[in-house]
Amino acid sequence: MRKVILAVLAMCALTTVQATDIRNEDSQTYTVKVQGEGNLSISEHEVSGGGSLYGVCGYSFCSFEIPGDKINANRDDRITIRNGKFVK
Repeated sequence: MRKVILAVLAMCALTTVQATDIRNEDSQTYTVKVQGEGNLSISEHEVSGGGSLYGVCGYSFCSFEIPGDKINANRDDRITIRNGKFVK
């Protein structure tokens, strides 16, 4: 019984963890610079035209940057690139 309870708790913990998703509605490929809260980490991710990135930021919040635009988003936000700009 104890193993079952531990397994259920572990599954609940995994399903509540969320991370920011990015959807690119443009036909252009973008390199997205992602900076975790408090400058803890900086990474770059490429999202092709019409493509998506999932789970990009697991911190409480992150800033996202593409050439010409920057946005801040929370861990559970979904952001879109449309006409070269970020949209929440």
